[in-house]
Amino acid sequence: MNKKAVGIILTAAICMSSFTACGSKVDEFVTINNVNQSSVNVAEGFFQSIFTGDEQMFEACYPDSFKLYENEDGETVDMHEVFEEYTSYMDPSWTYVGASLSGYNDYTEEYNYDFPALQGDIAVLHHTTDDQILAAQIVKLRLNFDDEEGSRMTTDVYIIVYKTESAWYVFELQNSDAEFAA
Repeated sequence: MNKKAVGIILTAAICMSSFTACGSKVDEFVTINNVNQSSVNVAEGFFQSIFTGDEQMFEACYPDSFKLYENEDGETVDMHEVFEEYTSYMDPSWTYVGASLSGYNDYTEEYNYDFPALQGDIAVLHHTTDDQILAAQIVKLRLNFDDEEGSRMTTDVYIIVYKTESAWYVFELQNSDAEFAA
């Protein structure tokens, strides 16, 4: 997914927020130490990093194979630039309160997803091999924000994450109109 599409999805998600009671339950913030331990943690950590400006957490959501890959010109991915692109769409008048898990689907044939094709996509874009991608999920989160008046707003987001032998990582945002049973 290109940077403009990501920006549009994030902006649309924020613009389509709904007002809810101030007492909405949110999960505890993830930390650098536990961000890669589960699909939910890496999904929540990704959004947490964007809305709190935590660039170190953002980088932890991606494997070294993505961050350190050199193209034919000897250039590596500029994670700071990628982070800046994501955060440039945020409205500073809203305060990120946290996320809560709405559900997830395993990225399997049972749910009508083509896991081998996704393995190939991840391998190409994250500069690894198909066999390193052991599982994937589409995670649905409810993001919570407080506006300047203290009203709570929420929006639902979907993100594809994947598991290697040692950790969970972010792959890409998923359109909210994707089929999802949760």
